[in-house]
Amino acid sequence: MLAIERRKRIMRLIQENQSVLVPELSKLFNVTEETIRRDLEKLEAEGLLKRTYGGAVINENSSADIPLNIREITNIESKQAISMKVAEYIEDGDTLLLDSSSTVLQVAKQIKFKKKLTVITNSEKIILELANAKDCKVISTGGVLKQNSMSLIGNFAEDMIKNFCVDKAIISSKGFDMTNGITESNEMEAEIKKAMANSAEKVFLLLDHNKFDKSSFVKMFDLDKIDYLFTDRKLSLEWEEFLKKHNIDLIYC
Repeated sequence: MLAIERRKRIMRLIQENQSVLVPELSKLFNVTEETIRRDLEKLEAEGLLKRTYGGAVINENSSADIPLNIREITNIESKQAISMKVAEYIEDGDTLLLDSSSTVLQVAKQIKFKKKLTVITNSEKIILELANAKDCKVISTGGVLKQNSMSLIGNFAEDMIKNFCVDKAIISSKGFDMTNGITESNEMEAEIKKAMANSAEKVFLLLDHNKFDKSSFVKMFDLDKIDYLFTDRKLSLEWEEFLKKHNIDLIYC
């Protein structure tokens, strides 16, 4: 196994379990403990985890922009469950804005067989995913390529999005808590998502259970922008009442 693939799997394990131990990883990947320590050092340098005595824990307070190739394999079952439910709310003929998140990429996989869709996106991955869809018009926002997320950002992309009025914007975020609201780790990505929300009649926010009660670096937009929130696990009564108070329809997937 290549080192980069091993580190991806380590990140998946730490996302799922919140912590990892060097001896266990050494046995799992059949490499030396020193090799695992070097992996953890590199991941810590990228802001993705914190090393501890004998292992590492997830970096809960990180504003790090985790690369898409790691996000794609993290909580994949949850993202697939959410995307299948979201697809039920997409109708033939819809015009859509899709962000560049790994969760929304899964939505693109689910809707590619619907009819007469128009999809506007800043995601290079989604453009490729829909390239062979027979009855889907795909429009790229253009902009500056952000390599670790394969997304197009910047003023050009924002201005392009502002030219459209669409039926639905499908967006994810890094965190959602009751104090800071909906947050993102990157300012320029946040501006793209704001523009998408402002250009849509309805806004779908997609969050797996790990995103609640967490806050990232940049506030995105007010809660009154959100019409539907899709998530994979039942929330607390406090969260359900909070969403109801803000007129957000909660959809369990």
